[in-house]
Amino acid sequence: MPSPGRHSCTRQGRRAGPGQPVTIPYVAHLLEVSSLVWLGGGDEAQAIAGLLHDAIEDAGLDAAVIAARYGDRVAALVTACTDSSPSGVREATSWLERKIDYLVALYLDDHAEALLVTAADKVSSARAIVDDLVATDGDEVATESFWARFTAAPGAIAWCYVEVLTAVATCQPDNGLLPRLEPLVALILDAAGGMNPFAVGDDELDEVVLARAERGLEDLARAKRAVLAAR
Repeated sequence: MPSPGRHSCTRQGRRAGPGQPVTIPYVAHLLEVSSLVWLGGGDEAQAIAGLLHDAIEDAGLDAAVIAARYGDRVAALVTACTDSSPSGVREATSWLERKIDYLVALYLDDHAEALLVTAADKVSSARAIVDDLVATDGDEVATESFWARFTAAPGAIAWCYVEVLTAVATCQPDNGLLPRLEPLVALILDAAGGMNPFAVGDDELDEVVLARAERGLEDLARAKRAVLAAR
C-alpha cells in the first residue's frame, strides 16, 4: 500500500502535563476506527474498511486495488467513506461543497453499510478534537492555534459534525456508536460557540460557489425529509 502521505506524520495530541506535548501516530486513529466498528456491532469487512477508510482520499490508493486485495465489499465501503472523487483526487470544489456532497451521500441507500464506519471515524476524530481542546486548558492563544489547524472555522467544523450525527441518527437510529458520538459532538458544538456552514475562507465563497452551496444545502434537507418520510 502506498504511503499515507500527509497522515504519515505524527499529530500533536494531548499533553502529559504542562508543557509536555504528546505526539500520536496517525495509525492510532485507523486502529481506533477499526476497533470502534467492532464495538458498534460491525463485521470483518467493515472493520477492514475502518482501517482503510482514508486510503483513497489521503493515500491515493485506487478502489480497484482495494477490491483485488480485500474484496468488492470492502472497496465499496471505503469508497463510500471517501470525501473526494472515487479516484482519490479532490475535485475543483470548495471545502463546503465537498462536505455537502459527502453529507448528502450519507442518506443514500448504498451508504447504509458504510454508516457504521463513518460513525466510527467521527467518534475517533471528535474525541481527538475534544482531547486537544481540553489540553489547551482554556488558554486563548492555544485554543486559537488549535482551531487554526483546520481548513474551516470552528462554526463550520461543528456544523459538519452535527450533520454527520444527524445523518447517522436519522438513517440508523439503532447505530451502536450513537451513544459515543452524541456527547462528543455536543462538546465540539459548545466549544465552537455554535455552527455555521458558511464559516469558511472568504476566497472560497464567491457568488458561484455560494449559489452551488445553497442548492446543495437544499438537497441535504430534501435527503433528510425523504428518509424520514420513508419510515
